[in-house]
Amino acid sequence: METGNSLGDALSTFVHGSSYRETLPRLKEIFLPELFARPSGLADQHRHSLTYQRLRHISDQLETDIPLLRQRDVLFPLLEWVALADPSLFYAFFLHHCTTVGAILEFGAGRDDLDDVLAHLATTETVGALLMTELGHGNSNAAVRTEAVYDPVTREFVLATPGPEAVKYPPSVACPGLSRTGIVTAKLVVDGQDHGLFCFVVPLSDTTGPCPGVVIEPQESAPILPLDWATVSFHGVRVPYRYWLRDSAQIAEDGTFTDALSNPAMRSRQASRLIRYVWEVAAVGLAAVTRASAAVAVRHAHARYTNGTFAGFADPMPVIRYRNQQRTLFGALSAAYVAAIAAKSFSGPEPVGRSAGEIRTLFTLKAAIDRIAEQVTADTRAASGVLGFSPSNRFLDYQGLAHAFNAAGLSTQVLHLNAAWTMALGFDYEPPADEAMSQGPELRDPAQWRALTGTRERRLHERLVAELAAARAAGLGEFDVWNDRFELAEQLAEAHALRLLVDLVRTETEALPDADARCLVRELCALHVLSEISAHSGWYLAEGLLTADEAGALPGLLNQICADLAPHAMELADALDVPYDLVGAPIARADYETAFTKAAFADPA
Repeated sequence: METGNSLGDALSTFVHGSSYRETLPRLKEIFLPELFARPSGLADQHRHSLTYQRLRHISDQLETDIPLLRQRDVLFPLLEWVALADPSLFYAFFLHHCTTVGAILEFGAGRDDLDDVLAHLATTETVGALLMTELGHGNSNAAVRTEAVYDPVTREFVLATPGPEAVKYPPSVACPGLSRTGIVTAKLVVDGQDHGLFCFVVPLSDTTGPCPGVVIEPQESAPILPLDWATVSFHGVRVPYRYWLRDSAQIAEDGTFTDALSNPAMRSRQASRLIRYVWEVAAVGLAAVTRASAAVAVRHAHARYTNGTFAGFADPMPVIRYRNQQRTLFGALSAAYVAAIAAKSFSGPEPVGRSAGEIRTLFTLKAAIDRIAEQVTADTRAASGVLGFSPSNRFLDYQGLAHAFNAAGLSTQVLHLNAAWTMALGFDYEPPADEAMSQGPELRDPAQWRALTGTRERRLHERLVAELAAARAAGLGEFDVWNDRFELAEQLAEAHALRLLVDLVRTETEALPDADARCLVRELCALHVLSEISAHSGWYLAEGLLTADEAGALPGLLNQICADLAPHAMELADALDVPYDLVGAPIARADYETAFTKAAFADPA
């Protein structure tokens, strides 16, 4: 395939959008490699302090009059580079700028009595945290036990943790010497009546220690995502009325509570609106570390030589020549492009009043990107041999971030089950239309990907709906109706996610004006899509959607795609625009050996 000088630019635009390169000079000014070098050998307290120093550094470089959540064109590129530079910082960054500030903007909209709080957060004079989940009841946000009891005499709320099961976990608020402000979810109790969950702005600590009534107990820092994790409980903490993020509710001077939402259950569901920020942030950050892992590993595979058994002990050759390495690494590269396309779909202006279907798409794509990130970071680490386990090469850091976000914002499995539940009930959902397969399909054709993945989604949906109806007709309770069908529900959600990704890939590739780039990206994305189809080839065969010959030919087709991609692998990797100096992985360099042997071969002079 002929490639022109414009190919790299076309590929970069495909990954990031047309405006990304305009932001690069500013990003490079903020993320100086010497300021963001990977921490090594620091004790936990120093490591945590460094995280918040970096948070302050970034904030000092930004326009703070407008919250980042309202500058999405600035926020999302920042999130990418923060994730690449320091996954722990990424976690702290999104908790501060997205969930903490987001809660105030979301539930305090139209008010000016919180401007001072927003100003302190904007300058990181105080660092924000989100305190939603609790130790008991499976960390469920729907079972919050923390209470905020209204005191009509002082017009304050008394925040209390009734027992160990209601302790907030795991906010990252244990680093000493910082002023911390939390967004705390609690049941609002007025005159003895539960009015559902609300968010409250709660000062947690100042530079001298926890605020009165707040107990912060440090917990062990996780090696894969080192942060100042803690448990937090409240013992008679008084919260001013203005710190109640009341949304449409209010309490009159005579103590009368009113709310536009009719019952506590509806109000409690409103508190979960913040979770969309987690989904968006996770998608952007995980797509970034997926790109970096794939690009670093592909570059290294071109510089890493072997002359083992299968080469007949001939002259050494780069490991990228081996087909098993190509299947892994080009597969990672393909998945990175697919994840980038999915993440890019979140980067525009936030839709006003997302529909149920749009919300489902949002969290389904978050789950899909997390799954890709976990797989790619693990595969690229393993494919890089012993150097893949070197912390300096970043695979372990990035894999840790993917593991952390598997649980954050509801676990991937729970998101899959929620998606299947809404689809089974028909909430803003229509199964894909039947698209007939042509005889002898060319599986490299994206139209065939859509026909296969759409048909799988539709048939799994039909089966789930039928099984649920039969179970209900047999008199089973709703728990038992679903309990034996969770596996089928997950299969449906995963099929739905793959079909969404196929639709995005088709739309984005068809829009590419550069014919060479369009052809190359289509080949690259085919590797990911056809690998997913191949993983379910038995199902497609049983359903009559693939013949035995077609299913049997899939491994050979994947190998052929790898062979076609091999001449373009480095260009595809570099078009991901990974800032290698910031990532700092030695194996991304052709002379990577010298990074590990500086003293031994230093010039004696």
